[in-house]
Amino acid sequence: MAVVTLVLLLVSGALFIGARKVIYSDADQMLKRSLVLAFGGSGTAGEGRRSGRERAVVLTIDPETGAIENRTDGTLDNFSEEEQRALAREAAQGKSLNKKGVRASVEKRNGKTYVAVVDTAMEDRLQAAAVKALALFAVGVWLALLLLVYLLSGWAVRPMAKAWDMQRQFVADASHDLKTPLTVILSNSELLRQQGESGDSPELDRIQSAGKRMKDLVQKMLTLARMEDDPNRGAWESMDLSDMVMETALAFEAAAFEKGLTIEENVESDLVVKGNRAQVQSVVECLLDNACKYAAPGSRVTVSLEKAGKRAKLTVHNTGSYIPPEDIQHVFERFYRADKSRTEGDSSGLGLAIVESVVEAMGGTVAAESSENGGTAFTALLPRENG
Repeated sequence: MAVVTLVLLLVSGALFIGARKVIYSDADQMLKRSLVLAFGGSGTAGEGRRSGRERAVVLTIDPETGAIENRTDGTLDNFSEEEQRALAREAAQGKSLNKKGVRASVEKRNGKTYVAVVDTAMEDRLQAAAVKALALFAVGVWLALLLLVYLLSGWAVRPMAKAWDMQRQFVADASHDLKTPLTVILSNSELLRQQGESGDSPELDRIQSAGKRMKDLVQKMLTLARMEDDPNRGAWESMDLSDMVMETALAFEAAAFEKGLTIEENVESDLVVKGNRAQVQSVVECLLDNACKYAAPGSRVTVSLEKAGKRAKLTVHNTGSYIPPEDIQHVFERFYRADKSRTEGDSSGLGLAIVESVVEAMGGTVAAESSENGGTAFTALLPRENG
């Protein structure tokens, strides 16, 4: 539409210039005829003059005395003789008179300055009418084209929207249908392990590990598909986010200890938000799991929760990891992996996408920042119910 608007403006401008030239052509011809008649006689405009009120008059200015003489027998309809002399002086000085309802032409002959002035009140009215008509034409055409583009875009996008809906439904259905066979695989592999003599089988360990990763991926795909259908899916309730963050941090301390990590909590109490409890829990767990996964061994993971105006600000920070600027802008995209070598087989690339979906469904925002010296921090701002 920007290109269409530009073309429409150019066409309207060209039409206006052409119309303006036609409208004022008679006045310009009258100026030339008036000067020719003035040059042809001495003291009068010569053949073809009329007395009384005129559309055009010719005045002469004596450069020595400054005296102004009317070379015609008439005067302009809308201007007094004094105003006509003032117009002649301005025209002789090179000033434009278009905004005063007249047009002028100046020539020097026989030691005098000849100024032809024509009344353009009629042309000015025609020009104003032409501008109004062109504006209405341009706006009408633009609105018609806008409606046409809207209808055509809807017609063109409809198949793509239908294909996207079908793809989303397929993902949801496939994810749901895959859960049952995965559960069977995992349960039977565990049964085989328990029935084995030694109870230690590398093959069964690999089956269990791969099955659990696949089950986690399927569950996350199903979660995203459900949130797309209904971002507010499930019952919403008020919850103490402070308690949830503290409990989740305590649950991660054992896993963090195995990696030599320390989890430090800085949580302000009694911060209440409203949402789906399971979804909010998944946000906190995902951010903590992500921080512990990529933190350098022996470093510290910091979890903080504080008031930020009418919102609760949750920040999970880990040192020892760095996400380059070209990657950090994509971290919330599905299946995106900033560090392919480290995340291959360990991450589905869906966790942060779920975090963004949940936070936005609650009316909040989530962002990431990273530096080589400071590490990486994920910050979620959630509306407080007790704000």
